[in-house]
Amino acid sequence: MDKVSLRNVWKIYPGAKTTAPAVRDFNLDIGDGEFMVFVGASGCGKTTTLRMIAGLESISRGEILIDGKVVNNLSPRQRNIAMVFQNYALYPNLSLFENMAFGLRLRKMEKYKINELVNQKAKKLEIDHLLDRLPKDVSGGQRQRVALGRAIVRDPSVFLMDEPLSNLDAKMRVQMRSEIIRLHQELGTTTVYVTHDQTEAMTMGDRIVVMNGGIMQQVGTPEEIYNEPANRYVAGFIGTPPMNFIPGRLEKTDTGYAFSNKMFYLDVPREHITPDLERYEGHDLVGGIRPEYMSVLPVTDAPKPRNYFVGTLELSELVGADRFLHLRYDTADTLVPPVIVRGSVRDRYPAGTRLWITADMSMFLFFDNNTAMRIK
Repeated sequence: MDKVSLRNVWKIYPGAKTTAPAVRDFNLDIGDGEFMVFVGASGCGKTTTLRMIAGLESISRGEILIDGKVVNNLSPRQRNIAMVFQNYALYPNLSLFENMAFGLRLRKMEKYKINELVNQKAKKLEIDHLLDRLPKDVSGGQRQRVALGRAIVRDPSVFLMDEPLSNLDAKMRVQMRSEIIRLHQELGTTTVYVTHDQTEAMTMGDRIVVMNGGIMQQVGTPEEIYNEPANRYVAGFIGTPPMNFIPGRLEKTDTGYAFSNKMFYLDVPREHITPDLERYEGHDLVGGIRPEYMSVLPVTDAPKPRNYFVGTLELSELVGADRFLHLRYDTADTLVPPVIVRGSVRDRYPAGTRLWITADMSMFLFFDNNTAMRIK
C-alpha cells in the first residue's frame, strides 16, 4: 500500500491577485519507505503541496491519504507526521535536549523513555555531547541536526522536510545531505523533501517531482528526469549547465533524416527515428542536447568533422576538472541563444576563437515547437 496519496489535489487562494491555482490537479502516490523530492523554482507550488500533506494548508479540492486513510479534515497532530523546517523552528530558551524531547512530553511519555529515546537519537546524529546547550550556542549544522532529531524521536509515519539545508553554507549542505540520506537508509521512513536545488533533488531522491506554475511537469527517477525529460521546462531546469536548445527542421534525406538550419546539417541516427518523429518531417522543431555530449575542435583546413557547426567562443569558465565553453553560432540572428559545451581543462582557447562544435547525435532529443513536449 502507498504511504501517501494525493488525488486531484487543488489549492486556490481566495482573493489572490492571480486567478491561477497555486496547485493544480496534483496526483501522486508515494510508496512506503520512499524518499520523494519536490523540486522547482520559487513559487512553483512545491511548499504549498507539502503543507497540504502536513495539514498546515487546507485543500481546495481533492483528497490526501496517509496509510490509506483520508486526512483532509485531520489536524497536523492527528496525521502522525513530523516536519523539519528551513529555519529549524527550535525553542531558543530550551536546551537541545528539551527541544528534542518537547513532542514526547506532549504525549505524556514516561521520563525514562524520553531520556532513552533522545539520547539514542542524539548519538546517532553525533550531537549527544551538546544536549545541555541552547540553540544559540551551537552551529547552524548542529541546529539542523537537532531539528532532525526532534522529528525522528517521534517515530512518525512520514517525514516532511521543507528546504532544510538552504540556510547552511555549501560545505555543510553537502555534509548534511549525506547525513539525511544515511538516516533515511537506516530508518526507512517515507520522506517528502522540498528543495529548489536540483543537485539535492538528483542526489537524494528515489523519485523526483518537477513542478512549475502549480503543475506537476514530470515524476520519475533521477535518471529518467535527466535523460528522458518530459518537456523543455524539465530539460532546461535539470542539469548544470542546462540543456542546449537548438532550432531547426527535420528533413528527409537519401539515407534517412537530418536536423538542419542555416548553420548546420546534423544526421539523425536511424535507430532514433520513431513513428512520432517521422510525423514532423518538413516541420520546425527544437533540438536538445546536454553540454557533456558536445565537443569542440579548432577550425582548420583539415577535413571537417561529421555533425558539426561553427561557433565563436564568448566565454570560458574553469570549474574544477571541467571547462564550460560558451559559444555563439556563426549567424547574424542575435535571438539564437549560445550553446554551452562541457570541455576539459585542456580546452584553452581565447575569446573570439572560431571552433567546430560537434554533437553526439545518439544523445540528441527533439521537442515540439508549439507544445514544448518531447517527441518520443
